[in-house]
Amino acid sequence: MKKTLKTLLLISLSLASCNEDWLDYSPIDMYSAPIDIDDSDAPSFLNVAAACIQPSRDDRQATLRDMESLVLKIKAEQPEVEVIVFPELALQWYWTDEAQEEYQRGMAETVPGAATVFMARVAQENQVVVLFGLTELDPADDKLYNTQVLLRPDGELVKYRKRNLNDADLENGITPGQNGLVTVTIDQAECAMFICSDMQSESITREMAESDVDVILHSLTSTTDFNADISYLGLQMNKWVVFSNRFGDEGLSDYTGFIQIISPNGTVSRRAEGKDVYVYRSIGIYP
Repeated sequence: MKKTLKTLLLISLSLASCNEDWLDYSPIDMYSAPIDIDDSDAPSFLNVAAACIQPSRDDRQATLRDMESLVLKIKAEQPEVEVIVFPELALQWYWTDEAQEEYQRGMAETVPGAATVFMARVAQENQVVVLFGLTELDPADDKLYNTQVLLRPDGELVKYRKRNLNDADLENGITPGQNGLVTVTIDQAECAMFICSDMQSESITREMAESDVDVILHSLTSTTDFNADISYLGLQMNKWVVFSNRFGDEGLSDYTGFIQIISPNGTVSRRAEGKDVYVYRSIGIYP
């Protein structure tokens, strides 16, 4: 079944029209029926959560404390959780209507830096893998990157830089990452790090679809509310997607905070929206 879905996906990608490697959203999001998935017989499971926060515009420390509070809440209510995913650029607003690059540079941090040290402690104390996005300032080239970091309880740090930038990223002065597909093994699951409009790159989507990844850990920023029952994302890449978003009014943008866990067949398995909410699922992993 998995090979059949992958074949159909690659055929659809080869027929897709794109402009400069940009995929339009698939009509499957609007017109396909949900298909239930039963992974209860899987030989192993990965326990994942997607979390939603409202970032402060200027106070990174306040946002980090909110993230820690939500980790504590998830861990208390779902003690078996192994991975918690937070949004893209979680430490500040994604975009302001003036002085965008100046604002992002003022909120940027090095990796590692103060924010990763703070969240590494949270990961260690709660024995959970934590992912979140931030604007990274690389002192080697003085450039800004839209970066997702993964912190393990043992202190290991892995980072991924967004590759397929949109107009807001460019206005923010972001440089595209060149690090290719970044994967990590958590328990027995192969997981890929992923940021927002990477999903709209035909080449990145093809790369993901052809990989042996089981789960996509997807930090993003979106005001566009997707279908509550079905999603092209899981089917587009034939993977589980743990889909984390932000909440709140950020000037010209108002985010509902919708978050989802999406199955490889396009079913939205878990969904919520609002401030400081999360969704949780035990995902079946097949060798």
